[in-house]
Amino acid sequence: MSVSTPRHARRARLGWALLALAAASAQADTGMTEDDFFEPVPVVLTVTRLAQPLSDTPGAVTVIDRDTIRRSGARTLADVLRLVPGYMVSGYNGANPVAAYHAPIDDFGTRNLVLVDGRSVYSSTYLGGTNRGMATVALEDVERIEVLRGSNSAAYGANALFGVINVITRHALDTLGHGVGVTRGQAGIGDAHVRLGWGDASAAQRLSLSQRSDTGYAFVNDDTRQTSLKWRGDFQWAPGVDVTLQAGLTNSRLGDGEPASSGNPVRSVDFDNRFVSATGVHRWAGDEQFQWSFSWDEDRNRDAFVNTSLGVPVVVSTSYNDRRLNAEFQHQKSLGPDLRGVWGAGWKEDSAVSPQLFYTGERVRNREWRVFGNAEWRFTDRWLLNAGWLVGDDEGSGVYSAPRLMFNYQPSPDHTLRLGASRAKRAPTLLEQYGDYRVHVPLPAPLESFDLPLLQSRQTIEPERLATYEVGYYGRWPEARLSLDVRGYEERFSQQVAKRNGYVFSVPGLVTWQVEEFANGSSLRVRGLEYQLSWEPWSGSRVLLNQSFSRLLRPAGLPATFYTERLPPSQLTTLAWFQQLPHDWDVSFLYHGHSGMTWRTQAARLPSTQQVDVRVAKQFRLGQTRAEAAVTVQALGGDQAEFTSRVPSVFTRRAYASLKLEF
Repeated sequence: MSVSTPRHARRARLGWALLALAAASAQADTGMTEDDFFEPVPVVLTVTRLAQPLSDTPGAVTVIDRDTIRRSGARTLADVLRLVPGYMVSGYNGANPVAAYHAPIDDFGTRNLVLVDGRSVYSSTYLGGTNRGMATVALEDVERIEVLRGSNSAAYGANALFGVINVITRHALDTLGHGVGVTRGQAGIGDAHVRLGWGDASAAQRLSLSQRSDTGYAFVNDDTRQTSLKWRGDFQWAPGVDVTLQAGLTNSRLGDGEPASSGNPVRSVDFDNRFVSATGVHRWAGDEQFQWSFSWDEDRNRDAFVNTSLGVPVVVSTSYNDRRLNAEFQHQKSLGPDLRGVWGAGWKEDSAVSPQLFYTGERVRNREWRVFGNAEWRFTDRWLLNAGWLVGDDEGSGVYSAPRLMFNYQPSPDHTLRLGASRAKRAPTLLEQYGDYRVHVPLPAPLESFDLPLLQSRQTIEPERLATYEVGYYGRWPEARLSLDVRGYEERFSQQVAKRNGYVFSVPGLVTWQVEEFANGSSLRVRGLEYQLSWEPWSGSRVLLNQSFSRLLRPAGLPATFYTERLPPSQLTTLAWFQQLPHDWDVSFLYHGHSGMTWRTQAARLPSTQQVDVRVAKQFRLGQTRAEAAVTVQALGGDQAEFTSRVPSVFTRRAYASLKLEF
């Protein structure tokens, strides 16, 4: 573990001081009932595909419910993930927010698996990231978010490397009626949300329209203008048979580029996402059930500009159309009083068209088959075994497997110790596997124009590998309304796919160019300890304290520069205090801080940062209409640097007001 510095100690003292302040305010307690003391342990679905209480899961899970999302004042899914231990939230500009789990090798969320109602959202083409898929989530439609902190390829296959973020939207039956929300404020913030819900228990539907806009960071061209239209229908087709259908369309206009840059000029990027999905659940006696799902996603990216850094104007384009088809089924069944399991199979196809990224006008494809199984066996009163295994056959990188084994020891019903290991893999993206990125360089006669290669794949890329060893503890004290989740881990990451210098391209007398290639390379080890503490000292009050400590270990034979270019923060801290006040007032205080770190290069090292957000809200009624008015101030303590210090990307202090109506 890394040693705490005086600055880290001051942050820790701040956290405990605020906890003490919360305790001192207990005189405002409105009183608790017996039910308040003995709330059930939250049940999650993300880890093994079986519904499990947090005390039984083979890993550490953070659950963020709808009420916490609302009270946080967050506008994007990435903002919400600040409440998860170990998650770094930033973005190479304000239009592309990203959340990465404790290792800054993931500028675009490539190694996170993000699911929205079971539908994976990632780009299969360009950078393979989840940042734009996450940005399409309208928080007003979200019921809860489950985050497994750690790998989970045993249940979901490739891409579930450094964490699984499962966004579960609200059932249409829970959103009958109408809702309207408007947000306006500094930094060009202008959000709106309209919801229409209708139907009954046998057939309920929801149509929602969302808009989000802001001017991003200061000194950077990163305005965001995004509009989404989504529909969800929940149908009970027969007793024990439920079907959910969804469809959506999101249009985004995103600012990009750097002022006064000849190679990356200021411009706007158009990004569209559309999807259709269907899920069916058939329930029989007991807890036996069969589930099937199908989804179709399509992304359309339009980004082209003129690059003059080569001495002649060259049109550069990263435009693409990509498509993902995914089909899956699973069968869950109890095999005895102490043994139950789930097994299933899935198929997906990623494909894309991009003449410049692949140097062909043909559609590039990659298919994958996978078979998985997870079992939960309580072989004594105190010991629980979770075992899982997934085997996949990826067309581009071959057969792979991902096992997991976790033992949970429960000396009492409210306390659990975990010990286990897992293996995970990430398959290369289409660009990493088949990329051939070239630009056409026009020359006047009698010189011959030529195509200049910028980035290519060796086409022998191996999947990235991650071996994880972890210990953990989950405990709860119902009388004190206190819970604690601790995770200690060592992760061994190998075969990282990254850009490296490749061959030299030369046109005699005109140009000599170092071509970059995708190739497997670096390995690293990360050791860390993190915890999340949740305390409800009295009715209407909740305190969350998360801290994460990590250390990057350098294997022999690798240059020290690699570890200064991708240096994680040695400490991350989040403190949130949500307090209900008399007369339907509500106040939230959120503190986020991290020590110095680098996302990309040592020259762009970020200093330690501390951000304080405050939200004050009032709930009231206008006749039969429920309403809430709120004011949120982010970065109350002042502006701070984001992502890189080379380009002055600054998140400015901003205030915005919101009004929500439900009728």
